[in-house]
Amino acid sequence: MRAEKGMSGYDPEIVDEFLDRARRAFEGGGDDLVSRDIRSKVFPLVSKDGYSTKSVDEALWRLEEAFADKERLAQTEIHGEEIYFNTVRERAQEILDRVARPAKQKFRHSGMLQPGYHAGDVDVMCGQISRYFQQDESLSVAAVRRQSFRTQLGGYDEKQVDFLLDETISVMLAVR
Repeated sequence: MRAEKGMSGYDPEIVDEFLDRARRAFEGGGDDLVSRDIRSKVFPLVSKDGYSTKSVDEALWRLEEAFADKERLAQTEIHGEEIYFNTVRERAQEILDRVARPAKQKFRHSGMLQPGYHAGDVDVMCGQISRYFQQDESLSVAAVRRQSFRTQLGGYDEKQVDFLLDETISVMLAVR
């Protein structure tokens, strides 16, 4: 689906090339593409005749979930379900250990004159993640994917926060 007239969209040639690569990889074409690669894929924008960013992002999310399902099946066949889920539990515990840190101390801070994610906003999300893993609150993969934070000088290091969100999504998909 093309972006609306006057709106930027993803470069169709690059999107099509990536989706072809993903299809071949999913069908066993020897490519080492994994769900994490799909989750972190970024496409360049074009000012006209691009693909709708929302449509492509939603397609990538479905593709990521299909790859995650395939990866889970492969890992449980190789190592068995008990070992697989023990590994996933260990990753979930690492996330819980991070989000359980005191408020405004969960992540490294950017420099005092450097923008970072608003610590209060991130701490709220960390509370939701903590309650999700402790089975007290529902949280969807889409909600984690769509999470955005205000910025502030001296805020949380964006790379660390993004990594935690990425790991959270990975674990959530691993246990679906």
